Amino acid sequence: MSVPLNAFAYTKGVPAKNMRIFFIVKATESEYWQIVLDGAKKAANHFGVKLIAQAPTSEADVARQVAILETAVSLRPDAIVIAPTVADALVPGIERAMDEGIPVIIIDSAASTDKFASFLASNNYAIGQKSADALAEAMIKKYGKAAGKVAGITFLSGVGSLEARKKGFLDRIAEKYPEIEVVAFQDAQGKQGNTIGIVQDLLTAYPDLKGIYANNQYTGDELVRALDIMGKKGIPAVAVDAGPQELYGLENGFLDAVLVQRPWVMGYAGVAYAIMARNGIPLAKNVDTGIIVVTQEMVKSGAADEALKPVEFHKDW
Repeated sequence: MSVPLNAFAYTKGVPAKNMRIFFIVKATESEYWQIVLDGAKKAANHFGVKLIAQAPTSEADVARQVAILETAVSLRPDAIVIAPTVADALVPGIERAMDEGIPVIIIDSAASTDKFASFLASNNYAIGQKSADALAEAMIKKYGKAAGKVAGITFLSGVGSLEARKKGFLDRIAEKYPEIEVVAFQDAQGKQGNTIGIVQDLLTAYPDLKGIYANNQYTGDELVRALDIMGKKGIPAVAVDAGPQELYGLENGFLDAVLVQRPWVMGYAGVAYAIMARNGIPLAKNVDTGIIVVTQEMVKSGAADEALKPVEFHKDW
């Protein structure tokens, strides 16, 4: 069950400049999380809080993130912001923090608990649905109809956000595109580099494949690399996030669309919500931070700069 804000151990409001906030993301090696951290650091500068940002090197290192959270709780900061790597493993630490009066703001991916102050994220199920629509539109543009074999790739099974995207994609295909057959949804097992081989294997096993979907930056970047290596420009392809290879793929015809979250906004808002939670301000339990579908045409016109270049776009904030 949820915990009311007035149950927090900190009963008196304090100025933001006197607060310490732990900010724990999934990995240091991802550009996506660097964008989230840039937004968090900008908010920390604006409000004057001390931000303690930590993360494992890899999203696959769940144990390391669990240990970071345990340390954070033991240090009793004013609040904790966390993007859980997987839905279950972080639950004990999150619930312990809340039980001890430390408000927790969850961002990006859900945890299997209702004990948190607020959850800020894109609607990942909707990302999957919109990904299916974007892939179908690309197939119609290329082949004249949304029909044929397609495949999906996820980075790591069990990650809440990625599982929701996979389900949204598969559900949308089943309910709206009866002539599309999803022949495989492969798992890169949390290892960078694996997606390149997966794409090569898929195109070998299914030479008549009509479309590919990659549901995060790692898989999207490597999907582009694989298509580039194989000279397969033109097969309908859609990816989530906006990594450097994904943008290259969008600009050079290897991707038809990318679905972009608002990670900078997620980072900034995470800190702002943590400050409010610490001072007992009532918060919405769930906050949708938005999704933008970016096409090749939008890139050429500059209409997608806020989505694709958020650090540069917000540099003067």
